[in-house]
Amino acid sequence: MSTVKFLHKEVMYSSIDEIKASMILEPGDEFQIPLKNGQLATAVFGKYTKDGHRRFVFKDCIAEHVMNDEPTNEGGYFKSELRRYVLEELLPLLPDQLREALEPRVMCETVDGETQEYADALWIPSATDVFGDGKYWELEPDSEQLDIFKRERDRVKELGDKGTWYWWLRSPLRSSSTYFVYVYFSGNVYYYSANYSLGVAPGFDL
Repeated sequence: MSTVKFLHKEVMYSSIDEIKASMILEPGDEFQIPLKNGQLATAVFGKYTKDGHRRFVFKDCIAEHVMNDEPTNEGGYFKSELRRYVLEELLPLLPDQLREALEPRVMCETVDGETQEYADALWIPSATDVFGDGKYWELEPDSEQLDIFKRERDRVKELGDKGTWYWWLRSPLRSSSTYFVYVYFSGNVYYYSANYSLGVAPGFDL
Protein backbone atom coordinates (compact mmCIF):
# COMPACT_ATOMS: atom_id res chain seq x y z
CA MET A 1 0.00 0.00 0.00
CA SER A 2 1.38 3.43 -0.97
CA THR A 3 0.36 6.78 0.48
CA VAL A 4 -0.01 9.92 -1.62
CA LYS A 5 -0.78 13.21 0.13
CA PHE A 6 -3.16 15.59 -1.60
CA LEU A 7 -3.35 19.05 -0.06
CA HIS A 8 -3.22 17.84 3.56
CA LYS A 9 -5.38 14.76 3.06
CA GLU A 10 -4.20 11.25 2.38
CA VAL A 11 -5.35 9.05 -0.48
CA MET A 12 -4.45 5.38 -0.30
CA TYR A 13 -3.33 3.56 -3.43
CA SER A 14 -2.93 -0.19 -3.72
CA SER A 15 -0.48 -0.02 -6.63
CA ILE A 16 1.84 2.23 -8.59
CA ASP A 17 -0.47 1.71 -11.58
CA GLU A 18 -3.21 3.57 -9.69
CA ILE A 19 -0.86 6.50 -9.12
CA LYS A 20 0.00 6.55 -12.81
CA ALA A 21 -3.69 6.50 -13.71
CA SER A 22 -4.51 9.45 -11.43
CA MET A 23 -5.00 12.80 -13.15
CA ILE A 24 -5.46 14.85 -9.98
CA LEU A 25 -1.86 15.15 -8.82
CA GLU A 26 -0.72 18.69 -8.01
CA PRO A 27 2.83 20.01 -7.46
CA GLY A 28 3.87 19.25 -3.90
CA ASP A 29 1.88 16.02 -3.54
CA GLU A 30 3.95 13.27 -1.94
CA PHE A 31 4.19 9.53 -1.54
CA GLN A 32 6.50 7.42 0.59
CA ILE A 33 8.90 4.85 -0.80
CA PRO A 34 10.35 2.05 1.37
CA LEU A 35 13.85 1.53 -0.04
CA LYS A 36 15.45 -1.89 0.08
CA ASN A 37 18.17 -0.66 2.46
CA GLY A 38 15.51 -0.01 5.12
CA GLN A 39 15.35 3.73 4.50
CA LEU A 40 11.92 5.35 4.11
CA ALA A 41 12.07 8.06 1.44
CA THR A 42 9.51 10.55 0.19
CA ALA A 43 8.95 11.53 -3.45
CA VAL A 44 7.43 14.93 -4.33
CA PHE A 45 5.38 15.45 -7.49
CA GLY A 46 6.87 18.25 -9.59
CA LYS A 47 4.81 18.40 -12.79
CA TYR A 48 3.23 16.56 -15.69
CA THR A 49 5.74 16.39 -18.54
CA LYS A 50 4.91 17.27 -22.13
CA ASP A 51 4.47 13.57 -22.92
CA GLY A 52 2.07 13.11 -20.01
CA HIS A 53 4.41 11.46 -17.51
CA ARG A 54 4.46 12.38 -13.82
CA ARG A 55 7.80 13.83 -12.71
CA PHE A 56 8.93 13.32 -9.12
CA VAL A 57 12.03 14.34 -7.14
CA PHE A 58 13.02 12.97 -3.74
CA LYS A 59 12.09 15.36 -0.94
CA ASP A 60 15.46 14.88 0.77
CA CYS A 61 18.83 13.39 -0.11
CA ILE A 62 18.88 9.60 0.00
CA ALA A 63 22.67 9.35 -0.26
CA GLU A 64 25.93 11.29 -0.56
CA HIS A 65 28.47 10.80 -3.34
CA VAL A 66 31.09 12.50 -5.50
CA MET A 67 30.22 13.66 -9.00
CA ASN A 68 33.59 12.31 -10.21
CA ASP A 69 36.57 10.72 -8.50
CA GLU A 70 38.78 13.44 -9.99
CA PRO A 71 38.17 17.23 -10.03
CA THR A 72 36.86 17.34 -13.60
CA ASN A 73 33.56 17.79 -15.41
CA GLU A 74 34.89 16.30 -18.64
CA GLY A 75 32.24 14.09 -20.17
CA GLY A 76 29.44 15.92 -18.37
CA TYR A 77 26.91 14.06 -16.28
CA PHE A 78 26.61 11.48 -19.07
CA LYS A 79 30.08 10.07 -18.31
CA SER A 80 30.17 10.90 -14.61
CA GLU A 81 30.78 8.62 -11.66
CA LEU A 82 27.60 9.94 -10.07
CA ARG A 83 25.47 8.75 -13.00
CA ARG A 84 26.97 5.27 -12.64
CA TYR A 85 26.25 5.35 -8.90
CA VAL A 86 22.65 6.47 -9.39
CA LEU A 87 21.91 3.77 -12.00
CA GLU A 88 23.90 0.89 -10.52
CA GLU A 89 23.57 1.45 -6.77
CA LEU A 90 20.55 3.68 -6.05
CA LEU A 91 18.11 2.47 -8.71
CA PRO A 92 18.21 -1.14 -7.38
CA LEU A 93 17.11 0.18 -3.96
CA LEU A 94 13.66 1.11 -5.31
CA PRO A 95 10.81 -1.37 -4.77
CA ASP A 96 10.45 -3.73 -7.73
CA GLN A 97 6.95 -2.52 -8.59
CA LEU A 98 8.06 1.11 -8.72
CA ARG A 99 11.23 0.37 -10.67
CA GLU A 100 9.29 -1.56 -13.31
CA ALA A 101 6.86 1.36 -13.72
CA LEU A 102 9.49 4.04 -14.32
CA GLU A 103 9.48 5.91 -17.62
CA PRO A 104 13.09 6.69 -18.71
CA ARG A 105 13.67 10.43 -19.04
CA VAL A 106 15.34 11.60 -22.25
CA MET A 107 18.13 14.05 -21.41
CA CYS A 108 20.29 16.15 -23.69
CA GLU A 109 23.65 17.76 -22.98
CA THR A 110 26.74 18.93 -24.77
CA VAL A 111 29.59 16.50 -24.05
CA ASP A 112 33.05 17.36 -25.38
CA GLY A 113 31.55 19.66 -27.99
CA GLU A 114 28.96 17.16 -29.23
CA THR A 115 25.27 16.90 -28.37
CA GLN A 116 24.58 13.72 -26.45
CA GLU A 117 21.05 12.39 -25.94
CA TYR A 118 20.35 9.52 -23.56
CA ALA A 119 17.54 8.21 -21.33
CA ASP A 120 17.73 7.16 -17.66
CA ALA A 121 15.08 5.73 -15.35
CA LEU A 122 16.60 7.49 -12.31
CA TRP A 123 18.47 10.77 -12.74
CA ILE A 124 19.86 13.83 -11.02
CA PRO A 125 17.84 17.04 -11.59
CA SER A 126 19.40 19.65 -13.87
CA ALA A 127 20.05 23.24 -12.85
CA THR A 128 17.19 24.28 -15.14
CA ASP A 129 14.84 21.82 -13.37
CA VAL A 130 15.57 23.61 -10.10
CA PHE A 131 16.41 27.23 -10.98
CA GLY A 132 15.17 27.80 -14.51
CA ASP A 133 17.47 29.79 -16.80
CA GLY A 134 20.74 30.90 -15.26
CA LYS A 135 24.19 32.26 -15.97
CA TYR A 136 26.18 29.33 -14.57
CA TRP A 137 25.10 26.58 -16.97
CA GLU A 138 24.45 26.03 -20.65
CA LEU A 139 20.96 25.86 -22.16
CA GLU A 140 19.28 22.56 -21.21
CA PRO A 141 16.58 21.88 -23.81
CA ASP A 142 15.27 18.81 -21.98
CA SER A 143 14.42 20.79 -18.84
CA GLU A 144 12.19 23.51 -17.43
CA GLN A 145 11.83 24.73 -13.86
CA LEU A 146 9.52 22.65 -11.67
CA ASP A 147 6.94 24.54 -9.61
CA ILE A 148 8.17 22.82 -6.46
CA PHE A 149 11.53 24.62 -6.76
CA LYS A 150 10.41 28.20 -7.42
CA ARG A 151 10.97 29.30 -3.80
CA GLU A 152 14.35 29.09 -2.06
CA ARG A 153 12.89 27.34 0.98
CA ASP A 154 11.52 24.56 -1.23
CA ARG A 155 14.97 23.80 -2.64
CA VAL A 156 16.42 23.03 0.80
CA LYS A 157 17.02 19.34 1.52
CA GLU A 158 18.30 17.27 4.41
CA LEU A 159 20.63 14.29 4.56
CA GLY A 160 19.79 11.94 7.41
CA ASP A 161 21.27 12.92 10.75
CA LYS A 162 23.42 15.60 9.10
CA GLY A 163 20.42 17.90 8.75
CA THR A 164 20.27 20.53 6.01
CA TRP A 165 22.76 19.63 3.29
CA TYR A 166 23.98 20.69 -0.14
CA TRP A 167 22.98 18.53 -3.09
CA TRP A 168 24.28 17.93 -6.60
CA LEU A 169 22.70 18.99 -9.89
CA ARG A 170 23.79 17.33 -13.13
CA SER A 171 24.79 20.57 -14.89
CA PRO A 172 28.49 21.35 -15.46
CA LEU A 173 29.54 24.90 -14.71
CA ARG A 174 29.80 26.95 -17.90
CA SER A 175 33.38 27.78 -18.99
CA SER A 176 34.87 25.45 -16.36
CA SER A 177 36.66 22.13 -16.62
CA THR A 178 36.32 21.32 -12.90
CA TYR A 179 32.96 22.28 -11.44
CA PHE A 180 29.31 21.17 -11.43
CA VAL A 181 26.39 23.22 -10.15
CA TYR A 182 24.77 22.36 -6.81
CA VAL A 183 22.15 23.66 -4.37
CA TYR A 184 23.51 25.39 -1.27
CA PHE A 185 22.16 25.09 2.31
CA SER A 186 19.98 28.16 1.77
CA GLY A 187 18.44 26.92 -1.46
CA ASN A 188 20.60 29.17 -3.62
CA VAL A 189 22.68 28.05 -6.59
CA TYR A 190 26.45 27.60 -6.38
CA TYR A 191 29.15 25.34 -7.85
CA TYR A 192 31.73 22.91 -6.48
CA SER A 193 34.63 20.78 -7.65
CA ALA A 194 33.38 17.47 -9.05
CA ASN A 195 35.40 15.35 -6.58
CA TYR A 196 33.54 16.67 -3.52
CA SER A 197 30.93 14.43 -1.91
CA LEU A 198 27.51 16.15 -1.78
CA GLY A 199 23.94 15.02 -1.28
CA VAL A 200 22.06 13.04 -3.92
CA ALA A 201 18.31 13.63 -4.42
CA PRO A 202 17.33 11.84 -7.65
CA GLY A 203 14.21 12.19 -9.72
CA PHE A 204 12.09 9.83 -11.80
CA ASP A 205 9.09 9.83 -14.14
CA LEU A 206 6.01 7.64 -13.88
